[in-house]
Amino acid sequence: MPAQQLPPDAPAKAAAIRYARTLTRDAGEHAASLSAWDQHYEQLSAGRYEGCLEEFHIGPVQIFREQSNQAVLQGGRPRANTISVALTLATQVAGWYCGHEIGEGRVFALSSDREFDLVAGAGMALVGVCVDTAELAKRAAILHGRELPLSLPGPSLISRPTMHRDALALLVDSAMSLVRDRPATLADGALRNRLAESLTDAVLESIAPDCIESGLLPGAAARRQIVATAREYMRSHADEPISVPDLCVATGASRRALQYAFENVVQLSPVTYLRVMRLNRVRSELQARHGDTVGDVAARWGFWHPSRFAAEYRELFGELPSVTRMRFASMPPEPMRRH
Repeated sequence: MPAQQLPPDAPAKAAAIRYARTLTRDAGEHAASLSAWDQHYEQLSAGRYEGCLEEFHIGPVQIFREQSNQAVLQGGRPRANTISVALTLATQVAGWYCGHEIGEGRVFALSSDREFDLVAGAGMALVGVCVDTAELAKRAAILHGRELPLSLPGPSLISRPTMHRDALALLVDSAMSLVRDRPATLADGALRNRLAESLTDAVLESIAPDCIESGLLPGAAARRQIVATAREYMRSHADEPISVPDLCVATGASRRALQYAFENVVQLSPVTYLRVMRLNRVRSELQARHGDTVGDVAARWGFWHPSRFAAEYRELFGELPSVTRMRFASMPPEPMRRH
């Protein structure tokens, strides 16, 4: 569904603010809807995908809120030259952020100079504030009278009191409501500046050195590395038969350690994740490669039995591959990205 932009009758000065709300029916479509982020999503749980992503830009600041009804494995990089702070909202199942287990009310930070991986459980809502590092440095100099280190030691969890988390959620929600429901108000340049500064200050407060939790415990770091190495092997050998012993050799992990790492990080067994990953790749190509037959695309990702493939595809995505192909056949082809 196309994004909804600011109403055409909004005052001209408000045009500097870009707002969009997108309803999505596919994990890949959802990933592409967050502007200027280089990311890719894989649907992990079974059923039709329904998501919503809301974002707006106000100068050097980007805020967003996203949620979907399916569990999703996310990865990639934020908008270039930025630091982002995100907060989990509604969730009834645990998620996973770069080796850290996360639940409701968890704040975490990410920098554009590192890739991230995030497992968002079905129904998990996320809000985020993404700010240019140059703007953060400028505000830090104004507020503290000196330069402050703005680099993160790595994927970081933020430890803040409940009132800080609530204030961050309220600030993002209030800003989103303002631009959605009363955009004419933002014709006032002074108000726009104050809003951008408040959002920037919230990120600065969150990434203060004393707020960043210590790094991963050795066990969690090892599990993340096992999964990352196994996923890379799966991607590079996707059209070949892959067995659990193959993955054990590739990762240097025992069968038990491999199984535990995947169940802990992705909440699926290695074999199930391999099938889900391949099905997501098929879905992505069915949407982009209109000249190839469904059978050709399926075979390229290791599915050689058409009826079994169709059943597994429908079980995961809630529709037959032919329906996916027809729905996207009228759209212009997009360049393929293999992750």
